[in-house]
Amino acid sequence: MKPDNFEILPKFQRLQYLFSNHIRNPENAPYAIENEPGLAEIAQEIESKRLKAYESLFFNNLHDFFSNLFPILKSIVGDTRWQEIIREYLVKHRSKTPLFHELGQEFIVFLQNEFEPQPGDPSYMLELAHYEWVELALSIDEQEGFTNPLDVMPDLDCVYEVSPVAYPLAYEWPVHKITADMKIQEKPEGVTTLLAFRDEEDQVQFMELSPVLYELVQAMSENSEQATVRALLHRLCEGLGLEKTMIEGFSVSILEDLIDMHLVRPV
Repeated sequence: MKPDNFEILPKFQRLQYLFSNHIRNPENAPYAIENEPGLAEIAQEIESKRLKAYESLFFNNLHDFFSNLFPILKSIVGDTRWQEIIREYLVKHRSKTPLFHELGQEFIVFLQNEFEPQPGDPSYMLELAHYEWVELALSIDEQEGFTNPLDVMPDLDCVYEVSPVAYPLAYEWPVHKITADMKIQEKPEGVTTLLAFRDEEDQVQFMELSPVLYELVQAMSENSEQATVRALLHRLCEGLGLEKTMIEGFSVSILEDLIDMHLVRPV
């Protein structure tokens, strides 16, 4: 479908639109400049074999990029369905970024807002795609982590900050367990909580968290009021109906592990 202002656009922009729309959707958007007044004066008809080459090059580049970024999702839906999904992305989605490495996030937006799942598509597609995308997002994050001195000891009465290259994640599906050989059919009752982080060697790692530990890390990462760990734990206990002394007991050892892994540090 042409934009509402197509007829008043400059000729070269109309030509660009016809060409790009055909590359995205060659089956339903023919590149026919002879049907547009004035366009034949500034451009010649492109041979069909050349158009086909442009189409294939454009589609294959995006197909290969998304295949490398979402290998598990591709393996689960299969090659034929994967190509259909990539074509649907091209037809429906208009990216907001010119940066190639940010297209993974654009694909997540597409799955969330524009994608029309088919009966055979798994229900966890969006969450699995997000989980796979996180690895790229962390690897290219320009922020730097930190290294704690050896003498840093856990203290519940201190304020801690979470490493900027540590992302607490929560999913309805156990996405970290899904593989081409292990396809989960039913959604479990509990939420899957993870911590994705970039380690000291700049390698992306994933760690499974208990729901309580996830809530604590999330609270520390959003701690704009500079509350102590003890204060944050007390709020969590009130919200979850847990005994404060029990939570405080194992929180010290957990906090020590997070410090040793350079995932949190005292402010």
